Amino acid sequence: MKILVPVDGSAYSLKAVETACDLAKAKDPSSVVLIAVAVEIPELEEGVYIAEKMKALAEIALAKGKAAAQALGITAAVVLSTGASPADEIVQVAKNEKADLIVIGSRGLAGKTSSFLGSTASKVVTYAPCSVLVVKTQD
Repeated sequence: MKILVPVDGSAYSLKAVETACDLAKAKDPSSVVLIAVAVEIPELEEGVYIAEKMKALAEIALAKGKAAAQALGITAAVVLSTGASPADEIVQVAKNEKADLIVIGSRGLAGKTSSFLGSTASKVVTYAPCSVLVVKTQD
């Protein structure tokens, strides 16, 4: 089973990594692939600086996720993607990687909103080419 886990460095995404690792251990052979998206924000004068900062933040999120997986005994592959929509990138990577399951946190760095799911998680659930497990944390 190939499990794709979007990470952004939030507690929600790290809980998703933990859940994915537990699933990978239970269903052998399994692999875990972490994805972080460096969001492109076109049309800003500081575009180059912002692009570099977004890439650095995505790399930090991948490092945190990889360390969390390693602490649980799982060696995770990583994918750094770039695009305007994190959800679109996650769905595309799921297709490219032929993921069997996406494990995603119910929210991301934005934290609490008025709805159950964050916008990225909601869009991934809607358009994913495979099953999606949404992981909640205790608020």
